[in-house]
Amino acid sequence: MPVHRGGRYVYALPEELNRWVAKESSSRSPVHIATEGADLTSDLKRALSEARHRRKPSRKAA
Repeated sequence: MPVHRGGRYVYALPEELNRWVAKESSSRSPVHIATEGADLTSDLKRALSEARHRRKPSRKAA
């Protein structure tokens, strides 16, 4: 993880974190760190759609 220790705090650059998260992620879709001004609606819709497609079919009671 690309972090730098500064006394009792830990710092990281957003660009470095984004590259690291994208590399370590097992998701096929793009992954990034959310920023304060980011609109997360499209990311949420994409993640929900991906989760629905990956969900195993449930057993129905006979």
